Amino acid sequence: MLNGSMFRKIIPLKAVYSALAILGLLLVASIVFSPYIPYSISLNVNDIAKQTIISPRFIEFQTLEDKLKTEELRMKRAVLVEQIYSIDEQINKYIKTNIINSFTLLKKYRHKKAIDPAHKIPKELIFLNAKSHTYLNSIDNATLASIEYVSLDVANKILANGIKKIDYKEEKKLVLNNLKVLDVDIKVKDLIFRIIINYLKPNLILNKAKTNDAIATAKNSIKPITTIFKEGQPLIYKNEIVTRKHIDIFKALNIYGLKANIYKFIGIFLNTFLLFLFLERFLYFFEYEIYKEKKYFILLFSIIFIVVALARALQLVSVLPPVFELKYLIPIPMLAMLITVMIGPNIALVCGIIVSIFIAIMYKTDLTLLIFLFLGCAAATFSTYREFNRKSIILAGNIVGLFNVVAVICLGLFMEINEPLWFGANISLAFASGVISAMIVLAALPYFESLFKVTTNQSLLEFSNLNHPLLKRLMLSAPGTYQHSLMVANLAEAAAEAIDANPILARAGAYFHDIGKIKRPLFFTENQFSGENPHNSLTPRMSKRIIANHIKDGIELANKHKIPSIIKSFINEHHGTSLVSYFYTQVLHTEEITNEASTKEEFRYHCPTPRTKETGIVMLADSLEAAIKALQKPSINKIENITNKIFKERIDSEQFNECPLTFKDFDQIKETFLRIFQGMYHSRLDYQEELENITKQSNSKNS
Repeated sequence: MLNGSMFRKIIPLKAVYSALAILGLLLVASIVFSPYIPYSISLNVNDIAKQTIISPRFIEFQTLEDKLKTEELRMKRAVLVEQIYSIDEQINKYIKTNIINSFTLLKKYRHKKAIDPAHKIPKELIFLNAKSHTYLNSIDNATLASIEYVSLDVANKILANGIKKIDYKEEKKLVLNNLKVLDVDIKVKDLIFRIIINYLKPNLILNKAKTNDAIATAKNSIKPITTIFKEGQPLIYKNEIVTRKHIDIFKALNIYGLKANIYKFIGIFLNTFLLFLFLERFLYFFEYEIYKEKKYFILLFSIIFIVVALARALQLVSVLPPVFELKYLIPIPMLAMLITVMIGPNIALVCGIIVSIFIAIMYKTDLTLLIFLFLGCAAATFSTYREFNRKSIILAGNIVGLFNVVAVICLGLFMEINEPLWFGANISLAFASGVISAMIVLAALPYFESLFKVTTNQSLLEFSNLNHPLLKRLMLSAPGTYQHSLMVANLAEAAAEAIDANPILARAGAYFHDIGKIKRPLFFTENQFSGENPHNSLTPRMSKRIIANHIKDGIELANKHKIPSIIKSFINEHHGTSLVSYFYTQVLHTEEITNEASTKEEFRYHCPTPRTKETGIVMLADSLEAAIKALQKPSINKIENITNKIFKERIDSEQFNECPLTFKDFDQIKETFLRIFQGMYHSRLDYQEELENITKQSNSKNS
């Protein structure tokens, strides 16, 4: 079997982390991309459906059968449409021109006939019979002109009615009917008829454009036959044979043979990579202590993944009416609250931005949703920051809910929505988002704390309970140390509040910083109530070793009682590398020292120096409280002098080189300590002495 070291040699740890990071990126990118994956069916004709397929939405469309039936009905209606004919004016003009020409020829013929009786009739007039010629020779020119006029008038009337085909009898009847009103001789009627009928021809021609328009109108009057499927209605049942009609239905619904766009997925994956890279760089440059702990990366990824997955799940819910936009229920405040409580507000805001972008992309790049989510995340971060109990989280949830309500109203006005129902529905969802997020945080926080070994202010409050077994044991075994720890806790909490550090952490750390003294309580002066000092029978070096061991003993007790590492740091760092001065001074007076530097190093604590503001505060409070308690008749001046001395010694001995405390912080801490001690050791009247003075003054007056 491979052990851990062999495994790391074969596969470097960085490679494992990289593989896990890529897997995580793919997981998040897949969820964000999932709405862009089209629902697709790949059945073919004559296949057997393995499951019942329902319609994803309402649709009204034409199948191939619908189209054929519609076309059949339209063709039947088109056959009933009569063809439309129009009078051709060119034909009318041609007919009338020929009639005029015939009368012109008659006039010429009559003129030549008068000159030359043997002149023959032109061939263009041979359609006239002998009677017509005889009559024409008997009339004068004025009568001929009248006949010409009447002929053209009758021709116009006949042509105006339109002629599809020439019917000799019908046309003669028309001519005679038009001549009834005129009192003319039968010979004139016959002449006019013969001239008109000779040139008359059909003048009605088929008007294709109007006919086609009429046919189109008739066809359009037949409404298309359509097939309707409602949302949720079965399209095909399980074990049913797939037909061409089914395929047409699938295609109409755009759910047949579709493929996801791989380029879109690549774009989303690269976007996911850049956003997580942004988070990684932020942690590296601004939160390096967090960056060094790999568990925080897993914690952040887990919370981000959960929120993105919940947002996707809400996108799939379709139980509520359409007016309810479930995107306003997305619990992104949960992310902000969890990360703020467990890690810090700055990281919560950055993660909120990242998740807001993810969800906005998931919801088809919804800009208004991006704004809503970011504002909700910011509100949750600000309302949860420096809140130390569960009641505060509930209150923060309500504050975020109200803020979300305002955000929805603003976005609704921006989108020009005028429906009161929309505002009512989505305001309720937005408020519920804040409240539900707080409820989820309260329920999930203990699990996250336990799983990732993260100590939050809520769990610190539990360790600040004086009923903790270790603190109760400290009270019974080392009551002096217990009282000392309480005083240090009060000083540390007040100072932490003054410099904007974590007062809950400072108090909890102060309670536990000296629990190692439980093992040998009588070796510490605050517990020596009988006046006996066991150090009198020990060498200074042995005494120093016992005193210094309370750090090691404290860590062992903390491990045994599963005290969080953040509190154990107070046990380990509250003395740093300071000097055990009392026993060092004893050695200087009782032994000949050849190497003073080496001896001094021997009498130092060999522990880490404070690395946080809170452990630095406890170091100062611990040293100062012990020093002031050792003063004989402490006064304000003495307290101020000893405070300045201890602060200077700790700074000069480089105890705060790794601590983020600034000189401004030291001044504020000092002012806070002095204010507390002034309240404790302020000067008081000696009431017995005052009573004696009053008695003496009264006696002197009486005498």
